[in-house]
Amino acid sequence: MASEVAEQVDLESGERWLGAWSAEPARADGSSGRVGWLILTSRRVAFFQKRGLLGAGRLERPPLFSWRLELVRSLQPRRYEMKIGYGDRLAIPGISVDDQGFRLSREASSARVLEELLQARRARRSELNLPLD
Repeated sequence: MASEVAEQVDLESGERWLGAWSAEPARADGSSGRVGWLILTSRRVAFFQKRGLLGAGRLERPPLFSWRLELVRSLQPRRYEMKIGYGDRLAIPGISVDDQGFRLSREASSARVLEELLQARRARRSELNLPLD
């Protein structure tokens, strides 16, 4: 599925595809947003919502969120609540990119996703001769 997503993302000249994870924006009230893909390239991290019923379609353009890797200030693991039924809540692992949270699918390890984002950020900042912190 990630390879189908890769074909839909326009890369800049010299930009490389690094990964994609099924995700959804985390809302403070625990409600559900539209499912999409958190995309990582050698220059940016972006979240694209999926079109269509239950998010079965192609990616919507432009991305709902997008950050240049060299400008990202914080990347953190987070746990988010998701409403289930009338009042129950379930804790879901996720990440935060500059205080915007994303709940990840069950298949994605938030620690692994976070490590890949941090490595890509370090590489981009190094490429631009910027401080790594």
